[in-house]
Amino acid sequence: MSPQGGLTMQELRDALLKSVEVARAGQSEKPPIDPPAQLKKVLAFKKFPGRSLGLVRETVEADDEFRERVAASVAEGEMGRIGWLWLARPDGWEQECRELVSAAKQESEQLADAQSRQDQQQRLQRAEAARQKADARRDRADRERDEARLQVAQARTDAHRAEESAARLAAELEQARDELELAQSSLARSQRTQRRAEERLKRAQMQSEQLKKDLRDARSRHGEEISGLTDRLADAERESSMAREAGFEPRPEPAPGARSSPEPSTRRRPVPMPKGLLNDTSEAAEYLLGSVPKIVVLIDGYNVAFKHWPEMPPKEQRRQLLRNLEQLSSRYPRAEFVVVFDGSDTDYDYVATTPRSLGISVQFTPQGETADDRIIALCDQYPIVRPLAVVSEDNDVRERARARGANLVHPRKLLTVMGIMGLEVEDPRGWSTSRPW
Repeated sequence: MSPQGGLTMQELRDALLKSVEVARAGQSEKPPIDPPAQLKKVLAFKKFPGRSLGLVRETVEADDEFRERVAASVAEGEMGRIGWLWLARPDGWEQECRELVSAAKQESEQLADAQSRQDQQQRLQRAEAARQKADARRDRADRERDEARLQVAQARTDAHRAEESAARLAAELEQARDELELAQSSLARSQRTQRRAEERLKRAQMQSEQLKKDLRDARSRHGEEISGLTDRLADAERESSMAREAGFEPRPEPAPGARSSPEPSTRRRPVPMPKGLLNDTSEAAEYLLGSVPKIVVLIDGYNVAFKHWPEMPPKEQRRQLLRNLEQLSSRYPRAEFVVVFDGSDTDYDYVATTPRSLGISVQFTPQGETADDRIIALCDQYPIVRPLAVVSEDNDVRERARARGANLVHPRKLLTVMGIMGLEVEDPRGWSTSRPW
């Protein structure tokens, strides 16, 4: 190894800085020891860039006396082995330097190789995680596609059955008309038979109109469902296609006909309670508000408000009830609340503008119409697929609402759910008590 070119400046940095330090120290001795002439140019430097260190190296390489003086001032373990060998230059120092440089290079390569393997392992782990996510998205898309197909097929089947039922009823209507004509031709023989036939015709016409209305509702409902399910099916098939393009095959489709929906009903039915839950309890009210999508809660406003704030004037009763309904609406955003008050009110000031009040609407009845009649009329106006809950303690309203398939909620139960009345505990003897828990 030549002393000039075999070692890097970084490997000799400690030895070169020590040479500058010895040169400075020699100037402070008495008598002073002059440093090599070339070093005088850099002794005043605070920092030593590469060019300055190169000048120091050239000076030390060219002046053996100065180098030996520097080596004599340095203990063997004071700096790196390579720097000390370069200064002291014992026998075989060049070979040892080559070995040290080779060992350092090999260690550096091993570290770089280990880092490369670690980076590769991390990339493999990230690729595996991405693959697992893609598998999950593919599986979810397949399931949604299969469900959408089944729902579309069921919706079409339901619509077809409704049309067949309407056709049968139309045939029955035609038959009733024929019977009426026969009855009219034999009017002289039996007036009583004619009245019976007229009554049968009237019933058949009423049933036909009701079934026509039900058919229109069913067509509208199933049309919207088919449109929505068709969009979902298109989205699912698009995601499945993207998964296939990414190299993932979908799972086999399940056998058709595994599940079937119930026959479409011609009248609304109350929402069934889960096992162990009694109707018209505070727990049942919480279940209806929190677990039944799109439920409409029809509330007899003064009937509920007077139950808890009887001493307040009507305007303040309304405000108190609606403030508490806002809190309830924010807790149960899936429910729609309709509050009906008797009589029009010129100072009505409730406007549903805040996010938690958007699920509340308020109605006042005109002269000649009661809140009870308005609630029952609203029961008839909503489609039979919309679940209803009527909040009133009036027995007549409750019976009429029950006949229309609505769930019943006593005002005390609603106030309990609002949190402004104590929890009511059902007694086995039929009584109920309130506890301020």
